[in-house]
Amino acid sequence: MSDSLGQLFTQQPPVLFRVAQLVGITGSAFVFGQNAFLSYGACPTIMEAPAPLAARQWVKMYNSAHIVGPITAIASGLSAAYVAYNQAPESLAFKLNVAAAVLLPSIVPFTYAFIVPTNKKLFAKADSLAATSLDNKAAEAGVAKEETVHALIDKWATLNFARALIVGAAALLAAWAAADKREVVGFREIALDVGANRLGN
Repeated sequence: MSDSLGQLFTQQPPVLFRVAQLVGITGSAFVFGQNAFLSYGACPTIMEAPAPLAARQWVKMYNSAHIVGPITAIASGLSAAYVAYNQAPESLAFKLNVAAAVLLPSIVPFTYAFIVPTNKKLFAKADSLAATSLDNKAAEAGVAKEETVHALIDKWATLNFARALIVGAAALLAAWAAADKREVVGFREIALDVGANRLGN
């Protein structure tokens, strides 16, 4: 391998570039893990409780998680966009990071289009059952099955897991871009001192 090629494959990108990579990957992986746990860990546990208690527990879970997820996803998307901006458009890493940068903030419109209506119903349920005994198992007698607290929580968990998959796909794309050994070839500030470049042209 020539000195120029050796320098190409050993030269480290700037610190800010690497920090952005780290934020993009770890941030999106965190949001994926958080949402996957809420859907497959927290919600099934909440659904074991009677409707009045389940509604209250869902609201508490929602309030503890609904701000961190979107903010982290958007920050990760911006980080992926910054990384892509500093890579050559023809490189695989650029394409992967652009895809990640598009997917991550897309959970915001996805949430408003598909999840918010269910959120509103669950908040309304929590309000309507606020004065009901928490262990009242017959609190929703006569309510249509698909409109019960448990059915709504189950629907929310399914939609939330779909949202998690979007973020998980973005995390995989960002990690793939960072792990690709050819990524450094596409970095804008690295140039080979061969051919015309070697002559300073």
